Amino acid sequence: MPTKLRYFGICALALAAVTLSGCAPKQTEVIVKPLTEYTPKDEVALIEKLRKNKDPDKELHEVYRDLTVIDIHNHDAANPVAIENWRKVGIDRIVLFGSISEPSAKYTDQLAWEEYQKSPGNVYPSFAGFPIYEEEGLDIVRNNLEKGYLNIGEVAAASTFSESVSRLPWKAEHPNDGNFPKIYDLAAQYQVPILLHIDPPNGKPVAKLEESLDAHPDAILIFGHANAHNSPENIEPLLSKHPNLYIDFFAGFTAYSPSSINKLEDYVPLMEKYPDRFMLSTDSGFDLSRDQAAKGIYEMIDLLSPETALKVAYQNYEGLIERQPPTQTQIETIKKLSAKAGKFKTYELNKRMANEVIFELEGDVEK
Repeated sequence: MPTKLRYFGICALALAAVTLSGCAPKQTEVIVKPLTEYTPKDEVALIEKLRKNKDPDKELHEVYRDLTVIDIHNHDAANPVAIENWRKVGIDRIVLFGSISEPSAKYTDQLAWEEYQKSPGNVYPSFAGFPIYEEEGLDIVRNNLEKGYLNIGEVAAASTFSESVSRLPWKAEHPNDGNFPKIYDLAAQYQVPILLHIDPPNGKPVAKLEESLDAHPDAILIFGHANAHNSPENIEPLLSKHPNLYIDFFAGFTAYSPSSINKLEDYVPLMEKYPDRFMLSTDSGFDLSRDQAAKGIYEMIDLLSPETALKVAYQNYEGLIERQPPTQTQIETIKKLSAKAGKFKTYELNKRMANEVIFELEGDVEK
């Protein structure tokens, strides 16, 4: 038989064998494809059911037990039982960090990451330990975002009223100061939100915030505890002009702080008008108890329409997380670890998923 015919005959037999056995050619490389779509669950019927069956003798967090709630502003990274404590009062997931805008924050940022590694289903790791005016700060931000942190902040972008924040060594004078413009560019590049402490919530700090929002339309800026010492009337113009601004609503402050001049009900019309732009937080119960901080969240949820309650309780923030693409560092790490573990496959992942795959693969490789 001529050589060429013999070659084609062997190929045909090999193809027939693969076809008959139902086997496809074995994948020999690791592929990572970005997944950045987010489709929220339709749980309006769930909210309606929970409200219909509401037991007046139960705490609201028990009534809404089946509703996911995210606290987007939590300083308890140094507390080893933080997740357990907050879950007792109905908080399912927390955006976790510790100190802010001072050297000690580098340490608590690492603690937040370690808690995330232990409980990725309950923690979104954030970081706040970087100087605003030094080049080192940009390197820290870039490296942490590449590593897999899902949030920036809380960052002291302006403070003259807060006794504690106004004294921080890495505090900025205003939200467009120092390296903030470059940090916003990085936030936009990685599609990661940045949580800003701004006080007072008016005057020059807010004017500079607006400059930043206009100059960086692709960056997602979250106005930290924007309702504290602030009215719905002051917040509405910001939301109407800046689609990249989100509001961290510290419900416990409005509900329980003696210094609050508003009630939760005052903010309902604004939340219903901008249902995609509000998120809830406890601020770790700053100047309140943990119970009050959590109760405020559930009291706010209970005042909203089912559609808005779902978005504010968790979907708005969850969407910001789920749309983040994996970083190049994550992709290369997955390829290396997956190949080492003998797993040659195609992954479709966002940034959060990539972190969890890395944690799993690291465990496999260590075995």
